[in-house]
Amino acid sequence: MKKEVRQFKVNYLLEWGYGVEISQIRKDLDELEKLGATHVEIEASVYYDSATLEINAISERIETDEEFEQRKKEIEFRQEQIRQNELKQLEQLKSKYGL
Repeated sequence: MKKEVRQFKVNYLLEWGYGVEISQIRKDLDELEKLGATHVEIEASVYYDSATLEINAISERIETDEEFEQRKKEIEFRQEQIRQNELKQLEQLKSKYGL
């Protein structure tokens, strides 16, 4: 298992949907960089003839050692739960079918 890239939403309002000035975009990007943002995600969707635009700033980085260890523990815990459930089911099937 190796470390993964993690994404975190940066709390900053981006209102670029309706004719924003380039100077405002530059200001917003400078501020986002100060806040640690590495990406801007823009998602457009249409729902019943109504278009929406969602713009989010994202900070992307490799998980820390602590985050990595925590994720490993959670995966191991879930795998052990699955194993225990499967063993329980196996015992129930053995009992049911007399094996």
